Amino acid sequence: MAALGLLLLLLLGADVVAPDRHQHVAQQSLVLQPPHMQQLLQEEVEPQLPPGVRAVGAGSVSQTRPQPPWASALDGFPPAWPMAAAVTRHCRQPPPPPPTPLLPRTAFAHLRRQAAALDALRPRLNACCRHHSPLPCARRAWTDVLDGFCTNEFGVKTRQFHCCRRHGAARRRCFAQGPDAIVAAATAEAAIAVVTAWEPAGEPSFPPGEPTADNMGNICGLWGLRPGPPRPPARTGPRDRLRLRLERDYGRCCRNESLACAHKAWQKGLDRFCREESSVKTSQHRCCQRGGGRARGRCFAAAAPHPAYDRELHNVSLTRPGPALLRSLCAPTRLLTHRRPVPELLGAMTAACCPLPPEERSACAQDQLSEGIATLCANPQDAWRDPQGCCSWEGPERRRCFDNEYLAQVTLGAAVAPPPFGQDD
Repeated sequence: MAALGLLLLLLLGADVVAPDRHQHVAQQSLVLQPPHMQQLLQEEVEPQLPPGVRAVGAGSVSQTRPQPPWASALDGFPPAWPMAAAVTRHCRQPPPPPPTPLLPRTAFAHLRRQAAALDALRPRLNACCRHHSPLPCARRAWTDVLDGFCTNEFGVKTRQFHCCRRHGAARRRCFAQGPDAIVAAATAEAAIAVVTAWEPAGEPSFPPGEPTADNMGNICGLWGLRPGPPRPPARTGPRDRLRLRLERDYGRCCRNESLACAHKAWQKGLDRFCREESSVKTSQHRCCQRGGGRARGRCFAAAAPHPAYDRELHNVSLTRPGPALLRSLCAPTRLLTHRRPVPELLGAMTAACCPLPPEERSACAQDQLSEGIATLCANPQDAWRDPQGCCSWEGPERRRCFDNEYLAQVTLGAAVAPPPFGQDD
C-alpha cells in the first residue's frame, strides 16, 4: 500500500513539473525571437549600402538608378555636322538646353571637357541664326569649337579623344561621323591602319632621308600620313621596324620641331637597323658595311629615294572629283592650302560624301560643291571677300570661275596617293 502511494506521488509530481518545462521552452523561443527580428529590422534600416544605393531620409533606403558606364564620350558628343535643314530647323524653333549631365565629382575630366564644348557650341549656333549666312557660320562654329576642344585635350597628360589625333579634313570627317563612330573607335583605327598600309606596288621607300632644316617641315607636316605597318599576315622585317620606330620618334621630336632630336633618332635607328641586319644570315645593306659614324650616315642619305620626305605631298584639282580622287580624299589627308574657300568646300564635301558607298561619292561631291558655292555667295562680304569676284557671275560661269580660281590647284598631304593630275577612273 505504501509502495502504491509512493508511485502515485511520483506520477503527480511529473505532471506538475512537465508544464513548467514546456512553458520554459516556449518562453525561451519567444525570448530569442524579438532580438532576432530586431536584428533584421536594423539590417533593413541601416544596411551596408552597396554601390548604386543611397540613403534617403532617416530609416529608409532608396535604390538609385545604376551608375552610367562612364565611357569615352557623353551622350550627344560629338555634335552633328551642321546641315542646311538642321540649321534652318534650329533657327525656326531653337531647342531647349539639355539638362546638365550628372558627372562624377572626381576624375572623368575628359567628360567635363566634352560638356564644355557642347555648352560652348549652343550659343554660337544661336548667334548664327542672326547671321546673313547661317549655314557657313554654323559650320565655322562647329569646327572652331571642336578644334578648341582638341587643343584642351592635348593640354593634359591623358589619352586624347581619338578624332583629335587627326588633322584637317580627316578630323572633321571623324567628328562628323557622330556618336556611332565612338562605339566603333577601335574599328575606325583598324580601318585607318588598313588605309595607310601599302599596296605591293607602293611599298614604302627605303632608306629614309636624313633630317635637315629643309625637310623638317615635311617630316612633321606629313607625320601620320606615311605608310603604317604592313598588312597581316605579312611579317615585319628590319626595314619595317626601322620605319615604324623612326615615325614614332619623329612624332615625339615634332612636338617642338626639334631638328637635333630628329637627326639623333635617324642615326640611332640606322645603327639599330644595321645590328639587326647583321644578326641574320642574309646579305646586309651596302651602307651597313661602311662601318659606323659619318660614312654610314652619308651613304644612307645619298641612297634615300625621297630625301625631302615629300612622297605624300600632292597637288590636286577639286573641280571634278572622281572616284579615285575621292578615295584619296576620304583616307587620312592634311590640307596645306589654307586660302578660302578651299577649307570650307573640301570639309563639307568630305564630311557629307565619304560615309557614302564609293559609287555614290562623285555625285555627292558635285552637289556639295554647288551647294557650298551658293551658300558662300549668298552674302560674301560678311564672311568672305571673294578676291577673284566669282560670286558676281551667275550659273555655269560662277562655277567655272570657282573651278579655275580656287579649286584647280590644291596642295595636300595624302596617305593614299591621288590619281595623276587630270586623270581619274
